[in-house]
Amino acid sequence: MSEETNPYLKQENYFEGYQKKIDELKHRPDVVELDKLCFMVFQSEDGKKLLDEFVERYLLPGFVNPSAANPGQAALYYEGFKEAFRLIRGSIKAHQQRIEAEKQSI
Repeated sequence: MSEETNPYLKQENYFEGYQKKIDELKHRPDVVELDKLCFMVFQSEDGKKLLDEFVERYLLPGFVNPSAANPGQAALYYEGFKEAFRLIRGSIKAHQQRIEAEKQSI
């Protein structure tokens, strides 16, 4: 029995969904450009040090004192502040994944 006659024997193409996302992003040069710029800046030795400093100073520590006035508003503010750094890290990882995917498709 072959893959053609038995759908349970057909091997899953896990890369297919990722390739679809890559193809969709080709039509969004603004996203790709931001990812590329973040990757280029933060992959240099100085950039890596800077990103490590951002993580240590701004992502890891908690900034909200629960006993302060309006801790909920402060938590909301600082989560928004931290999200900017998370988005930069996400852009770096997205571009790295795009590079790896292009290497695999060659």
